[in-house]
Amino acid sequence: MPSPLLALLGVAGLVWFWLDGLRAREIALGAATRSCEAQGLQLLDQSVSLARLRLRRDAGGRVRLARTYRFEFSTDGIIRQQGFVLLLGHAVESVGM
Repeated sequence: MPSPLLALLGVAGLVWFWLDGLRAREIALGAATRSCEAQGLQLLDQSVSLARLRLRRDAGGRVRLARTYRFEFSTDGIIRQQGFVLLLGHAVESVGM
């Protein structure tokens, strides 16, 4: 009896992790888009990609997922440069160009 329950909890955990990752990706894409627009840059490919995932404590001492997303931008549409968005939980911690 415990095996099906454990399997169900495992599947539920994976689904939560996947949905949480989709939400974090949306937040990172929004942050990259706003940052590029504010600086007059072009966000290339209209996407971000997960570069790093780790556990880190926030200011309150709670353990959160820290995700680093990379994106590419350009000043002229030809030369590609790389930037990053660092999320702690679902909060944007920094955007680098």
